[in-house]
Order: sequence, then structure tokens, then C-alpha cells
Amino acid sequence: MRCLALGTVVCCLLSGPVMAACLDAQKLGQITYANNSSYFSSAGTHVLEKIKQQASDKHQGYLLLEFNLFPGDGDKKLQQYNLWLASRRIARVKNYLSAANLPLPIITRIRTAAPEDKRDVDVLWCPKQTLANEDTTDKH
Repeated sequence: MRCLALGTVVCCLLSGPVMAACLDAQKLGQITYANNSSYFSSAGTHVLEKIKQQASDKHQGYLLLEFNLFPGDGDKKLQQYNLWLASRRIARVKNYLSAANLPLPIITRIRTAAPEDKRDVDVLWCPKQTLANEDTTDKH
């Protein structure tokens, strides 16, 4: 029994970084936030209600919540604040969707090298639950 547990630990340590790969994602919606706010508007609630309806019919795959964070040239404290705010925004969407007891896992991702300054959480449906090594995943 100890050998099996040790083998599992060694296997996990030797494997490279793994992340969810969503090669054929379908965008279900986008939640836009006001400047310096982590609360979505009633329009965002309406979008999330539609997403809940769409997602409740799906039984394979997962939901991917993605926030693209613009790196900017600001100071370190501003970058930390923006990362904290991005985390709060994506958490609020995840909590809202989690409360609906959807049959799908919800994965979150904050991309820290976005090409433009936006304040949106994209909600994507990934039909297949695949994993990819960081070396083989297309980096955007």
C-alpha cells in the first residue's frame, strides 16, 4: 500500500505543469464591470441567467471563466490591486454560477498578459475535458 502511494507521489512530482486546454470553446457570454468595481450590474445578472439556462443542458465538459488582465506599466501596488480586483470579479461570477448547482465543473483563469485594457469576465463552455502540458498548449 505504501509503495502505491509513494509511486503516485513520485509520478505527480515528475509530471510537468498541467492545465485545462479548451481548444473548441464556445463563448456563452461576457460580464462587464464598471471601473474599480467587483460587482456586476443587473445586465450582468441577465447574461448570467441566460448562461445558467444554456449550461444546465450540458452534461460533459466544463465552464471556463476567463479574465484578461492588462499588464500595464503601473507601479507594483497598482498591479497588485488590479490582480486582486480581477480575482474578485471572477470569483463573483463563479459564486453566482455555483449557487445554481450546475452539472458542470467551473474552471477559472486570469491571463496576466492581455493585449488591451478590458474589464470583462468571459464565460466559455468547453465541450471536452482535456488536459495539456504547458509545453504543448498554445500561449496567448
